[in-house]
Order: sequence, then structure tokens, then C-alpha cells
Amino acid sequence: MTINVVVIDDHTLVREAVCRMIDSEPDLAVVGQAGGIAEGRTVLAHSLIHVLVVDVSMPDGSGLVLARAAREASPRLGIVVLTMHNDDETLLEALDLGASALVLKSAPSDEVIAAVRRAAVAPDAFMATGLAEALRRRDSNDKPKLTPREAEVLDRLVAGDSIAAVAKRLYMSESTVKTHVSKVYEKLGAHNRASAVMAALRLGLVRSESVGHTRR
Repeated sequence: MTINVVVIDDHTLVREAVCRMIDSEPDLAVVGQAGGIAEGRTVLAHSLIHVLVVDVSMPDGSGLVLARAAREASPRLGIVVLTMHNDDETLLEALDLGASALVLKSAPSDEVIAAVRRAAVAPDAFMATGLAEALRRRDSNDKPKLTPREAEVLDRLVAGDSIAAVAKRLYMSESTVKTHVSKVYEKLGAHNRASAVMAALRLGLVRSESVGHTRR
């Protein structure tokens, strides 16, 4: 089966080079191309395709927005985002919109061709260099932001100190400690000490060896 491809990129030389690269493969064929979002919509509406290869930044809009619309219209369409933007934001947005792959324009031609073929048969399986690292950085950024005082209180809660013991150790009144505890619970989405400790461990805010015997 021949894999039909549409290429959308506003850089004429890049677009033509990608089209020649794809057409040189016996199982791939470019059935349409466009230099912008508006033209791309027209080409997509009148083409029977298996894979869309699309740039991110174009003068009349975002290729990622176009890709999202294409995904909603054709759930089994393969989408390869071809971009010069080597950053987490672009990669993760491509992942979230349902793209099949993100490939840098600086990548070898074999990598682009492999991404197109893979997108045709596995459109839902996202592939990108550096994906695991980007996801780790995103998860790290999702950690709740505790104030220094809240972090100290959390450490003592994890260690198993009572409210009175925390107050004595940190030179605060028990009512102030309780206020900090309430804010810590809220930020961690916890309802009691045990769930707060579990959330802190899961988010990497504390180490497992810091956990002591829980006291009220």
C-alpha cells in the first residue's frame, strides 16, 4: 500500500526538499502540499491521505492548531510535526494534541522517513527524541510550591512529630503550626497526615527514610 502524505511548511526550499525525500521512497507519495495554514486546510479537505507532515510556526497561524483540527476530523490520521523548535513546550504540546511524532528539521532524512512510515501504522503512538526527559521536567514543575516554613512543617510531620513538638522545635505557637499544616494539606491535596506523607513521597518532596512514626 502506498502511504499518501501532505506536507505543509511555509519555507519553500524546506517543503520541496521534504517532498522530494518522501517521493523518492517507493511506498510513499506526496499527494498535496501547502505553504500556510489557510492553503493547508484546503489541501487537507480535498486529499485522501494517511500522514500529515506539518511545520509549527507559519505566518498565518500555528501548525499545531491545524494538526489538532486534523486529528479531531480524522482520528486515524498520522501526524508528523516537523520543526526547528527544540524545546519542551513544543514537544509536549505536540504530544497533547495527539501527534504521532515530532522530528527536528535538523534530523537525518532516514529519521523523517521512519517517522512518516510509523505514523501511518501507529498514529496514536507518539515518538520524539528527548520525550522521557521532557516528561520528567514537566512532572518536576508540577510539584506544589511550598513556602520555606511550610516545607519545615511538612518535614516534621513526615518525621512523626506531634503538633506540639513541631511548635516547640520551630518556635511557633500551636495555632500557627495548625495553620501551616492546613495549607500544606491543601497544596498536597491531602485530608490527613497519612495522605500528606504519601503525597509528599510520591512527589519527591521528602525521602522515604525521613518517615517516622505518625503521632497526632
